[in-house]
Amino acid sequence: MASTLGDTATRTSRPSTPESIDADLAELWRELAQRDTPIARAVMSNLVVVRDHLDVDGAEVAAMVAGLPIDEVVARHPSRLIVIEHQTGRQAPGAPFAAAVAIVVFGPTEARYAVEEIVVRAACAETSLPSIVRRYVRGDLPTSVWWTPDLGDRPPLEAFVAIGRQLIYDSGHWRDVRAGIRALAPLVAEHRIDLADVNWRRLAPLRQALGQATSGDVPAGAFAGAEVRIAHRAEDEALAWLLAGWLLSAQQPGAAPPELTASAPDDAVLTITLRQRGRETVVTLTNRSVVVAESDSTAAPLLVGIPIETEADAIAAELRTLSHDVALHRSVAALVRHFGVAGAR
Repeated sequence: MASTLGDTATRTSRPSTPESIDADLAELWRELAQRDTPIARAVMSNLVVVRDHLDVDGAEVAAMVAGLPIDEVVARHPSRLIVIEHQTGRQAPGAPFAAAVAIVVFGPTEARYAVEEIVVRAACAETSLPSIVRRYVRGDLPTSVWWTPDLGDRPPLEAFVAIGRQLIYDSGHWRDVRAGIRALAPLVAEHRIDLADVNWRRLAPLRQALGQATSGDVPAGAFAGAEVRIAHRAEDEALAWLLAGWLLSAQQPGAAPPELTASAPDDAVLTITLRQRGRETVVTLTNRSVVVAESDSTAAPLLVGIPIETEADAIAAELRTLSHDVALHRSVAALVRHFGVAGAR
């Protein structure tokens, strides 16, 4: 079955079984090879996407990837895509009960390229997952795991942590920040996988603006001992705690945490006020800019624009970077200690 995804993208898919996925993909490639326009096979990594239970029948590819910018991500960073819906609560081992495959073709006529998509649905014990996942990933490529459920409700399973080099998630979707940090605690303590939080990227312009305001890159320790207040929108509590964790990461254990309130101005995502040695700095993060104002300065506030970055842009950037974000890990570890959850070292 073929479907058009946009002006320059099409998906060709077919039902499959766990045993015939490779053979069905090969058949799809043979079909595409009969077309007049050459199509390059593109793959830079494995991207395993874990989904919550979906109320759909079978394993139709379009339904399994719906609601997530998956095609936009693999268009920016071509990856062998494996989408897994694992229904929890089962204790018996077993194979996936439904599967499908697809090839998505991107690009203009003169430069077409394609990626493979595999979707599987499983209701089995966690012990069965490693064999399921390893069957489909390419062993010669790095593997990133995109965990779409709320970590506070559903911590990442060992089967996925064990095969992944990078765990991508978005703390901006957490309903309970403490529960989300609890889920990350063992990963930070054991240094088992690189964390990539899409929400953390949203703080980068604010931290960079602080650096420009003080003529250099500002480590969190530059504000040790300062009186700090963070006001945030109700829906951005996790973002505010990430900022608090960054500041706490450079202070002595037991240091007083910043004061957090859900009272940001209407046009602000969050505002941080730092008082230190009689000087007050107010930094306001909006969806479009960062504004830094100094109490003892006659100059106009520093205004820094924020590049527009979609969720797909952010995830593709993390896939390309594939690095250990020391500041994020230290910030999460500081929040683990602050909340007193198990797993920190």
